[in-house]
Amino acid sequence: ALVWRFVLTTGTGSIFGFLVARQAYQSALLAPLFIVLSFGWGLAVFLVVQAAMFAWNERRLPPEVERRVARLLGIFIAASLYLVAVYHVTNLYFARQQDFVSFILLSGGIYPLLFWGGYVIVGSVVPLLLLFHPRLIGQRATLAAAVLAILGAFAWLFVFIIGGQAFPLEIFPGHEVSSTFADGVVDRYAPSLPEFLLGVGGLGAAFLLTVVGVRVFDFLPQDDLAAAKP
Repeated sequence: ALVWRFVLTTGTGSIFGFLVARQAYQSALLAPLFIVLSFGWGLAVFLVVQAAMFAWNERRLPPEVERRVARLLGIFIAASLYLVAVYHVTNLYFARQQDFVSFILLSGGIYPLLFWGGYVIVGSVVPLLLLFHPRLIGQRATLAAAVLAILGAFAWLFVFIIGGQAFPLEIFPGHEVSSTFADGVVDRYAPSLPEFLLGVGGLGAAFLLTVVGVRVFDFLPQDDLAAAKP
């Protein structure tokens, strides 16, 4: 499963990395970045679903397991934030990328707001405080950090995918090209109702399958540590 996780997320990151026409992508860092992001976001989703299922079935993880999982989530979030920073700093070294970096981080309207407020603060800094501050460590703090990490994930994906395609496309690098069709105009995008329902429906279907699986097959992890104690 771990090997397949590496293969799958490497392929996803490489797809974006090979899109040389878009200044937002075309980077070899995207493959390892997607791997680390998938670990952090996947663990966050797992913790939220596990908390819901355990509350439903009146179960709870041993405290030592909760602490280890919380630290692991914090490590993944910190590593993801670091690689995202390296990705943007690396782009600043290339003169042709500076306009795009400025657009995403400073002057792009909703995109800098989602990046700094949604991903950096809500999705990374606050969860790290909840997971590592001595006075905040606990089950509720871990669950809150996981929820915030998921919200930050959606913010980053919106900035990366939508913002990366909204930035004007440079068709012929190093040359000036003019036409009568919206040269240099930043595209605007707002999800339509069918698109929104499609996304929510996918999440709902996944959660429904999980609920049915828990009830039919009873595959929730058992508290073997507690059962082994005399």
